[in-house]
Amino acid sequence: MATGLARLSWIRQATGDAAGALEAIGEAERVAPSPAVTGLVNPVPTQRARLLLAQRNVAAAARWTEQHGLRPEDEPSYPQELGYLVLARVLVAQDRPGAALALLDRLLAQAVAQDRIGSVIEIQALRALALAAGGDEPAAVTTLAEALTLAGPRGYVRVFADEGPPMRALLGRIVAAYRAGQPSARGIPFSHLARVVQAFDGKPAVPGSAPAAAAGVPGLIDPLTGRELQVLAMLAAGEPNQAIAGELFVTLFTVKKHVSHLLGKLGAANRTEAVARARDLGLIP
Repeated sequence: MATGLARLSWIRQATGDAAGALEAIGEAERVAPSPAVTGLVNPVPTQRARLLLAQRNVAAAARWTEQHGLRPEDEPSYPQELGYLVLARVLVAQDRPGAALALLDRLLAQAVAQDRIGSVIEIQALRALALAAGGDEPAAVTTLAEALTLAGPRGYVRVFADEGPPMRALLGRIVAAYRAGQPSARGIPFSHLARVVQAFDGKPAVPGSAPAAAAGVPGLIDPLTGRELQVLAMLAAGEPNQAIAGELFVTLFTVKKHVSHLLGKLGAANRTEAVARARDLGLIP
């Protein structure tokens, strides 16, 4: 039950319910083992500290690391990994990226030696943030690309999205590198990168984000969503589905689904009719 409630807290956090997230983690603490027991046996205290940090309560998260005797110069073992990853996040938030990197490098060496791919992905994601905070953007992009390449076949998304705005900003650099065909981004599966991008607030984290949904339009029963309006404009410009997918950074399947919805809402049999109908309704110039 404690594990389930801890997961619920992160689901609520991801949907913007900060108060509900704290409530769920509080319930998890009440049914979990003693707070004195942490690490793999009882991850709830660590999850609470990480949640506080995600809600920008750096002071509270830092106090937790101090109360548990976690120091940047320590040599943590695997059962202590969760706590030290919180410490690394605290160090980055305190503008101490060098100390965070040194700690993360030690954690990474252990994870690689023990072939713990999930840990490697998370640690590399945090190393990328620390490198970016220290001003080494090229290394940050390369490191994040390595993490995303490993994460793609395994479907890891929240490990990136839960890091918030700093990760979103760095992911924008990855998107640019991918579009430019840079070697560092070539190994990232396109569909997975699109999923990670879209996981941030449920909105595109790339240039050309979707406009607001169309208000009620006479002659149109169901209003078009913001994304459908964007796809409609590209159809009017004569762009093929593959080009639209690349521009919006979504999968080809997603574009086809948007086009299908557009045809249905506009009562059109094909793209040409949809564009003509949309112009008649004043949805596009």
